[in-house]
Amino acid sequence: MFPTKKSQVIENLINFSAKELSSYSKKRNYDLGPPHKNVSKLSPYLRTRFITEEEVLKIAVGSNNIKNIEKFIEEIFWRTYWRGWLESHPWIYDEYLNTIQHQPLPKKTGIKCFDYWKEELLDTGYLHNHSRMWFASIWIFTLGYSWQSGANFFKKNLLDYCPASNTLGWRWVAGLQTINKPYLAMSHNIDYFTNGRFHPFNQLNEQVNLNYIEHNSSHVIKFIKPNKIEFKNFDNLGIILNKNDLSLNNIFKIKKMTYECCVYSTEHKNKLVNEFNKNIIQDILNNNKNFEFTENFNQIVDWLTNKKIKNLVLPYETVGNKIFNIEKFKNKLEKLNINYIFLLRDWDRNAFPYATKGFFKFKKNIPDLINLTDIQI
Repeated sequence: MFPTKKSQVIENLINFSAKELSSYSKKRNYDLGPPHKNVSKLSPYLRTRFITEEEVLKIAVGSNNIKNIEKFIEEIFWRTYWRGWLESHPWIYDEYLNTIQHQPLPKKTGIKCFDYWKEELLDTGYLHNHSRMWFASIWIFTLGYSWQSGANFFKKNLLDYCPASNTLGWRWVAGLQTINKPYLAMSHNIDYFTNGRFHPFNQLNEQVNLNYIEHNSSHVIKFIKPNKIEFKNFDNLGIILNKNDLSLNNIFKIKKMTYECCVYSTEHKNKLVNEFNKNIIQDILNNNKNFEFTENFNQIVDWLTNKKIKNLVLPYETVGNKIFNIEKFKNKLEKLNINYIFLLRDWDRNAFPYATKGFFKFKKNIPDLINLTDIQI
């Protein structure tokens, strides 16, 4: 389901846009099992910007009227919205990290759909979005596990794990994101949207009463945009790609700027996720013979020194995605007299300020946000 060559990812997206996208809004909520042809399965690539939001939308509108694919476009912006929301509520992620409890899940719960989804996630690194919601609801309200332990289970096993989408999605199901309004998995809903594959009647807790007190989500920190980079011919420019952005160099490539580039990646404890990540990185290296691969800070320092880098650009690090924005690394750059910047893409720069409240308010700005890109509608 998840090729690791960008050429194949783009080919699949072109075919999906031409054959499936026109019926996406009608079919997207159905989980008919792998290979999930009714959804794009782009999330693992968008997560790392192996393919960017702009690239996806250009292909989508190339074969469809934008008015007919509004739901698909909204889904692309959901990930942006979650990241922007967490930027203005960073303590929410800290609270999640501080309250994770390891709660081992029984091999079999007796709930056929839940047990199936657990195995599908472990086998493929992926779950249909609707099934993620059902799974999380059963985890919390039927099995009685904490939402934090469920979020951590997804974190360990998803190919497309994103701190913002994952944490806030689980909070939403639990009734914390929209206070005391949980998402409840209903047996008839599961039966309908799995086309009768599963019918867990009388197995689920379908009624809950919550009494959370709102105190953590109402306060908002205004998102302060970092200084916008002036694109010019920097002397001895270096770019580091990592899981926060694997195509950042293309911004400079399009402007025909000269740069050195290295790709940074570390081992993932999950073998399936690790293999997927390694193959993605290898495709980048195969298509850019002058790129170097690094897997620790010492190798990066050697690369910076050998290439005589004076100006360094790194992907912007949103909440939960910290890699290089730490004092130890920044102090090393300063000792090497290297100027550095964490570059925030215009896509995020334009969208994040609107992502402080609910998605309904945010999505009103989507047409304007698209107009700020170079996508021709």
